Amino acid sequence: MLSNPLLTGQVPKQSLKTLQFIDLSLVGMASSSNRSDSRRHASSTASAHSSTIPGSSSASTSSSGAATTSYHRLMSLSPPDSPNATLSLSASSSSARDAPSHRHVLSHIYDIFKCTICFGRLEDPHLCPQCSKLYCYDCIGEWLDSGSSQSCPNCKIFLQLDQLVKVRWFDDIQQLQRSLVALTCGKPGEESIVAAADLCPKHRKRVNFYCSTCEQCVCEECATGGDGDAGQHRDHTFKALQVTYEQHVALLDGELEKVEHYRDKMSLLLDKIDRNVELIRLVKTAKHKELEAIMVAALNSLDRQEEQKLTKLRVHQFKLMTEIEKVNGKLQAMRYDMEFHSKPQLIQMKPKIVAACNAIRLPPIRDFQQICVPASLKIEIPHLFETGVFVVQNFSTFGDNKVVYSNEFSDCMGRTWRIMAWCVISEDHFGIYLELVHGSPCWMECTFQLIHLEPEKTISKTIRQYFDRTPQKGWGLRDFVTLQTILEENYLRLNDSIELLYNIRPCSPTETDHALDADESSSEH
Repeated sequence: MLSNPLLTGQVPKQSLKTLQFIDLSLVGMASSSNRSDSRRHASSTASAHSSTIPGSSSASTSSSGAATTSYHRLMSLSPPDSPNATLSLSASSSSARDAPSHRHVLSHIYDIFKCTICFGRLEDPHLCPQCSKLYCYDCIGEWLDSGSSQSCPNCKIFLQLDQLVKVRWFDDIQQLQRSLVALTCGKPGEESIVAAADLCPKHRKRVNFYCSTCEQCVCEECATGGDGDAGQHRDHTFKALQVTYEQHVALLDGELEKVEHYRDKMSLLLDKIDRNVELIRLVKTAKHKELEAIMVAALNSLDRQEEQKLTKLRVHQFKLMTEIEKVNGKLQAMRYDMEFHSKPQLIQMKPKIVAACNAIRLPPIRDFQQICVPASLKIEIPHLFETGVFVVQNFSTFGDNKVVYSNEFSDCMGRTWRIMAWCVISEDHFGIYLELVHGSPCWMECTFQLIHLEPEKTISKTIRQYFDRTPQKGWGLRDFVTLQTILEENYLRLNDSIELLYNIRPCSPTETDHALDADESSSEH
C-alpha cells in the first residue's frame, strides 16, 4: 500500500526539490508579471483580450507570493534533514489551530495552479518560456490559433505553439495537493482535525463525556475540574458520550418508527379512499349502461306500440278503399247506361237504376269514433336495477362454512334485501346468495360480478328466480367460483378482500324460459 508522505512526515527528496523549483518559479513569475505590467502600462494600443488577462495575472502574482510563504510553512512541518519526523494527527488543540493554516496553503495552491485563460483546473499544463505562466494546452492552443493574437496573454511576447514548455512535474504537484487535502480533512477512522461542533467551547478539546446532572456534553477537563473548574461539575453523574449518544439514537429511532407507523396508517386509509372512488366510478359506469339499455328498451316499446295501432288503422283503410272501388265501378256503369241509351230505353231502365243506387247506400257507414285509435304512446321503462359493491373483508381468515352478509339495501319496489357470501373450503366453493329480508315475494333477476383489476377477467353470472321468505336452493349460486381461482388468478386484493358487484331488479316469469336453480344459472365471462 502506498504511504502518504505528508501524513508520515517523510517527504521524499524529489518532492522537496519539486517544491523548491515551484518556489523559484513563483518568484520568477512574480518578477515577470511586474515587468509585464510595466510594459502594458507603457502600451497605448492594448487589445480587448490584453485588458482582461493582465488583471487576472496580477491577482495570480499576488497569490504567488502568498503561496511561497505558505510553501515555507508547509516545508517547516517536515524538515528534509529529519527523515524520521512524523506529523501528529491527534485531536489536540495545536492540530485544531493548525487547520486554518493548512487550508490557507491549500487555497493558495489552487489559485496558483489554474489556467489563466479558462480560470479552471489545469489540463495538460504548458508554460510560456518567457514569463512561466501556466495554461491548459487546449486553451493556449485555441488562443494562438484564433488569429486575433500570436502572443502570450500575460507577457505579450511573440509565441508559437511549438515554443511552449510542457510542465512534466505537474503530476507531483497534484499528488502533494491530494496529500494536503488528506492532511486537512483527515481520513475515516483516524483522529485528525476535530470538527468545531465536537470541541469544548471553553477548553477547545474533544467532548467525550455527558454530564447527566447538567445535561451537557463536556470534555475531560470539565469533568475532572482542571484549569480552575473544580467546583462546576463536582459530585455530578457522568456517562460516556458514545453510550449516551447511542441511547438517544435508539430513542429517536423508536419515535421515528412511531411516526412512520402513523404515516403508513394514513397511507392505508388513503388507499382505501382511492379504491372507494374507483368503485363508485365502476358503479356509475354500470348505471350508464343500464340507462342506455333502458333507452333502447323504451324506444323499442314506442316502436311496438306504434306498429300495433297502425296495423288496426290499416285494416280499416283497406276495407274502405275496397268498398270505394266497388261503388266507383257501379257508378261508372250506370252513367254509361244513361248516356248511351235512347230516351224511351232510359225511361224503362229508371226503376232498375234507382234500385241499384238504393242497394249501394243500404250498408251503413261506420262512425269514425268506432274505429278511431287513440293517438297516444306510453314510454315503458323496465324496472331499474339496484346496483352496488359488496366488499368481503379478511378473506384469508375464512374457515369452512364461513358466512358473511352485506349491508341491507332496497330495490325499486321497496323490498329489502341482503347478499350472503358463503365459503366452503372442503368443496373448494365460494357461493353468493340473495336473501329477501322484508317485502312481498316476487321474481327477481340477479347479476353478480367478481371484480378483477383486468376487466376482461371479471366473472359475471346471472340468475332469475322466485324469492319468498323461505330459504331455498335457487336463491343464489353455490359454486359461483372456486377458491383456487380466487387465489391463483389474483382476485384477492392486497388488503385481503374481494369485491362483488351486484345488480338486482324485479322481473316477470315471462322474462325467463324456466326457473333456474343455483346449478343451472346463466353465466357470462
